Amino acid sequence: MRRLYWLCNILLFGCQILAMLCALTQPAYAYVDPGSGLFAVQLIGTSIAGMIFLIRRRLRRIIRSLHLGRNNEREKVE
Repeated sequence: MRRLYWLCNILLFGCQILAMLCALTQPAYAYVDPGSGLFAVQLIGTSIAGMIFLIRRRLRRIIRSLHLGRNNEREKVE
């Protein structure tokens, strides 16, 4: 329960920082070369892949703790 509390606090803090960054934006008159753009795309892609991996791992752990899946199938067969 304590981990969930800390996770919620971290997510809330992240959302607050993101909202402040979006609210305080100013136009930037700078040149962005293709290498920088590709790096940003790579960063976003790896972040999404990492989140999917972590979510899958957490779901498997939750399903195992609830004894869902294979154990129920074995009980039905016997």
